[in-house]
Amino acid sequence: MKKIRLISIILLCAIIFSSCGSGESPNQTPSDTNSGEREEIGIALPFSSTDSLNPYIAVTKVNQELSMLLYDPLIKLDDTFSPVYYLADEISIDKQRVTVTLKAVRFTDNTLLTADDVKYSFNQAKKTDNKYKPQFDNIKTCSIFDQKTIIFDLYKYDPYFVNLLDFPIFKNGTAETKDSNDRTIPPIGCGRYVIDSENSFRLIPNKSYYNGKAKFDYISLIDTPDNESLSHMVEVNAIDMIYSEFSDNTIPKMNGTQKSIPLTNIVYLGMNPNNPLLSKTEMRVAISAALSRAEIVKSAYFSFASAATGIFPANWKEANELQHISSEQNIKQVVAYLEQLGYNSKDTDGYYVAQTGERITFSLLYNKENISRKLAAELIAQQLKQVGIEIIVTEAESFKDYNEMIKNNDYDIYIGEIKLNKNMDLRDVFLKNVISGTSETYTSEMISAFYENNADISTVISACASEMPIIPICNRKGVFIYSNAVEDVNISISDIYTDI
Repeated sequence: MKKIRLISIILLCAIIFSSCGSGESPNQTPSDTNSGEREEIGIALPFSSTDSLNPYIAVTKVNQELSMLLYDPLIKLDDTFSPVYYLADEISIDKQRVTVTLKAVRFTDNTLLTADDVKYSFNQAKKTDNKYKPQFDNIKTCSIFDQKTIIFDLYKYDPYFVNLLDFPIFKNGTAETKDSNDRTIPPIGCGRYVIDSENSFRLIPNKSYYNGKAKFDYISLIDTPDNESLSHMVEVNAIDMIYSEFSDNTIPKMNGTQKSIPLTNIVYLGMNPNNPLLSKTEMRVAISAALSRAEIVKSAYFSFASAATGIFPANWKEANELQHISSEQNIKQVVAYLEQLGYNSKDTDGYYVAQTGERITFSLLYNKENISRKLAAELIAQQLKQVGIEIIVTEAESFKDYNEMIKNNDYDIYIGEIKLNKNMDLRDVFLKNVISGTSETYTSEMISAFYENNADISTVISACASEMPIIPICNRKGVFIYSNAVEDVNISISDIYTDI
């Protein structure tokens, strides 16, 4: 079967390239040189023909990404995680009530966008198991004020709730539409592109799009039903763009321009709350000062990350000027904090020792299956050795074993990763004990005060930096690659195809 599939893929590639003509780009359709017509410009993107383009039903990553070309959201986030309004004209937050006023936008069937459509799309997203579902946990009700206004009532105040309104909107009642052969067809949207009625493997511009002209005259959809076929299409340059969150530490083998896209993923050091030495703030801050985050980013994450400057992602506009954790090792700070704990001498191997002669020694747990964490663990051990702290690296054989060891407190320090929601809500991290031993700290008190509107974000950042309940290392990034036939593009955590 694998051989047959590979032959099919090769034949498909041959058809794609032979249709281009000798010397022509595979993504351009040459016009008749005598006709004087403009040459059409297009690109090819991956697609799964066995999956849906309904964003709330699609299970493949490629179709979830493609669906954003068909359906616009209320907002999209830019590369600083700041909201850019799309279907929303105005958004206001008053305590636990969020009011959204809609722009005058029409769907591709020429009907006007209304609050009914937003509520319908919200309900579709909430009831299905998709990537948007966690964004709605704090929404108590979604109601219609009038046909241009939708209201979200929240369980708890959230100053950055607007960031969660990037879910796709489609026309009320069209999610279950079927064709003459009883096959479900994509809902009606108001995005940049529509499915070509004459060719279901092709997208064409939405001529009535409200937000500018599409960059390409068409988008060819290249069927990639599984990772094997997708990898092959990338290698033979049959597609023009590909995105990876770099979670498996592999970069797609595609020729072209690479761009990194900021994520809300924070790689950190977690501390065992039962370790008496690590329960001291001075020790945690000393360990933080011992890290060369810049070196870890370069050598362990191959620069597909940025050095953490605080508890929030470094590029988040609301926090980037308030966070000041250094990316470089600061040995003077390490020495100062250890002196406060009574460590003034070292043994013959260069490690700090207590008056009893006992070294400062900690185990460092990581997941063997993640190569970046393995490399990071080795670097951290070297960096802490440089300042006189001994680290014994412990390797968990599987992710299951890793989680079990953390659950059983079978570690001193571990390398972990948090994926914050797009509103950067820290409550799941600290107040629900995702990270052990932080629920009684001053940091948690300040986080609670912030979400009760009794403290500002600088107070939260300051508390996290001074107490270090966790030690941020870096913020991971995804990788976006596009072919040389495509001009420079902008990308977004909300929509990797934002700029087309």
